[in-house]
Amino acid sequence: MVSRGFVACAAYKSKVVFSIRLLEIFRVAHLRTPQLSIHAWMKTIADLHGLPFKPYRAQQFSAAYDLYLAVLKRVKLRVRRVLGRNGPKWRMENCCPSCMLKVEDEEELTFSILVTMDGNDSLKRVFRREAAEYDDDGNPLPSVSKERFDPRVADAGGDYFLRREVVNMWDKEQMKARADATEDKSPCEERWKNLSDDASKKMWAIYDETGVFICLCRHGFVLMVADMVRSGELSKYPLAMSAELMESFGRNIGAGYDISCGFSTTLWKSLLGPRALLQNFSCLVGAFHGHAHNRLCQLVFLATYVLGLGLEDLEGCERLFSKSNANAGSVRYMSVFHRLQALTTYFEHFDTHETYANLSKFLVDNYWQALGILKTEPALHSAMSAAGIDNVDVFPTRLEEEFKFLKSLMVEAEEDSLQMEYYQRLVNLADRTYVSSTMLSFKFTDPSSTTTACPPPPPLTGSTATVTARRHAQENYSKALLEVQQSETSMGVIDRWEPTGPEWAEAAHLVSTKRYRMALLKLERLVIQRMFELTKMNLSQTGYKLRKHIAKALQARSQAIKNALKTYNSAASSIAPPGRTLSWSEVVEYAFLADFDLLRDPEKVGEYFRIERAREEIIRCNVEIRRLVTYIRDERAFLVSVEADLQVTNPGLAWCVRRYRLERERYNDIHMKRLSAFAKKAGASFTGTLEPGVRVQKPTTEQISWESLREMEALSVEDEEREIDDDVGERAEGEQLAEELHTVYMVAGDSGEV
Repeated sequence: MVSRGFVACAAYKSKVVFSIRLLEIFRVAHLRTPQLSIHAWMKTIADLHGLPFKPYRAQQFSAAYDLYLAVLKRVKLRVRRVLGRNGPKWRMENCCPSCMLKVEDEEELTFSILVTMDGNDSLKRVFRREAAEYDDDGNPLPSVSKERFDPRVADAGGDYFLRREVVNMWDKEQMKARADATEDKSPCEERWKNLSDDASKKMWAIYDETGVFICLCRHGFVLMVADMVRSGELSKYPLAMSAELMESFGRNIGAGYDISCGFSTTLWKSLLGPRALLQNFSCLVGAFHGHAHNRLCQLVFLATYVLGLGLEDLEGCERLFSKSNANAGSVRYMSVFHRLQALTTYFEHFDTHETYANLSKFLVDNYWQALGILKTEPALHSAMSAAGIDNVDVFPTRLEEEFKFLKSLMVEAEEDSLQMEYYQRLVNLADRTYVSSTMLSFKFTDPSSTTTACPPPPPLTGSTATVTARRHAQENYSKALLEVQQSETSMGVIDRWEPTGPEWAEAAHLVSTKRYRMALLKLERLVIQRMFELTKMNLSQTGYKLRKHIAKALQARSQAIKNALKTYNSAASSIAPPGRTLSWSEVVEYAFLADFDLLRDPEKVGEYFRIERAREEIIRCNVEIRRLVTYIRDERAFLVSVEADLQVTNPGLAWCVRRYRLERERYNDIHMKRLSAFAKKAGASFTGTLEPGVRVQKPTTEQISWESLREMEALSVEDEEREIDDDVGERAEGEQLAEELHTVYMVAGDSGEV
């Protein structure tokens, strides 16, 4: 049947077959539009044939489709073996030519590779259980799983998914590291849900896999994926991926993660800490998420301030999730195997036909962005002259001073705390004195003075409510006076501070400054939350109910922002010199998180660092463009050579290698045309080269020469042809294929399609 272009849906006496052309059309259509399920596809076929839809047709098609994908996977493994690319980590270590290919005499980069990782809870899978049973008292009994055992699960994730046992190795380690790091909590812990205690990161019991944790290179190639199993975003997932990154890519890795300020502490406290320090592993925060962090974290982790990072925003995971979330509906009720198969196939297709296809566009766009930023340098120098700044060296110094200042504020000096506390108690005493003097009806000349003695109160008379109010006022006054006396005793104050004294003024300045900072942080947090919610409102996959919920939250948030803005403006006016006040229209029109830098008036500082990062981006793009050009030349030469050799010994395998080559080459002409057009248009601004270089071979102790690989494959092919009629060889191969076929048909009804 296969030789005639059909695949059966049953092992024996199959009465229904599907054409390979139909299976391939569905495979490509599903990868481009993941929302297209087998169920919907078979309904479409039934409509085209003018027949009523039968639900069992979906199960039949699923069995044939599984077998078709198994054949494609088997062919792919043979091609990789003949090319010497079948190592367990070969794909991860070579998937991105601009990141991983090295060229002789290229400029050394601060970061050898830039990656980004993050978790996403959209790709959940429901844990299937038997129908609920109850005991004699009507209490529900523990549910029993009805998941089928599927031996194909072990290899379903291919070289994309980390095995669960590998990830779980870091489970106890991350808990130990979290326990050791409790005293070094991140100042952003209250702002980020995934920075909370790992013990609280649970997930509804209805789900088994609760999402995926993914790691990409800066260009968007998927390096590895891990299933989040019955949990939230635990630290074991980034720990496991950090270990794999350090093992594969060595020194000077820059890893972006939205909560790197907290994760870095966990990393240093774990067993990976010494290795990460030795290999100069850097934890970074993406540009978008970074502005939602505490300012102290921004000065350390934010992309804008990291030397050597260029203009990379480290937000590739968010862009991938916006596309991969289309799989959520189809994988929600699949089996473990089918979910892994669907996601692995999707990521593989995405790498080849999305990420690689847009690689040159990524480099050209980044280059143009960097050149555009460099054009603003004269404006910066003009602003510096107007502000009386002679040298740009002042900007790193200001950033360092800001860091030291904010670091000192994390723990207030004991003396400052006592002074502010004493000042506040004096103010409270003045207020209580005024209230007491008013309600007890005796003369009090200066309500702001805390030195005027209060005369003995008259007897309490009047109605019950009046007597109670007067008694409360007298008690509050006595309590406030006692607190002032306690502060004076602890501070050794002999003469009580006067409102006109220097101590009073100094303490008032400390209190007003602290109140201003707290108001600023609250306003910043509320507006950033509003901006995240507005972003969510624009996502196409957001459901109607969630949209309504967010809309109501925005209305409530608007009132909270108005209140916070009023408090901020009041605090800004009370400090000396007065801070910048903001209007409601200014705040609500903020479209980017970076706009909040305006609250701290660092326009010149921010512009300086953006120009510095633009220069670094041009250097990195020059290196990566040359790597891509070198890869295009070398990859074609290598594959053409292999194909020519196999034409003699195994024409069928040579044809498969040719298809492998053409799959990538379809985009190479586009890359070269785009790069050539950019170099011509940029002119002298393009400081790189489109001439390919000499590739640096990766040193390895287990490296096998290409000649030996060809000899091994030739021998295996000759043995295959020589023993095609040999009963022993045919029986062994037949038993293996029969076992795979039996497995496919055995679990055919477990596709999860409904």
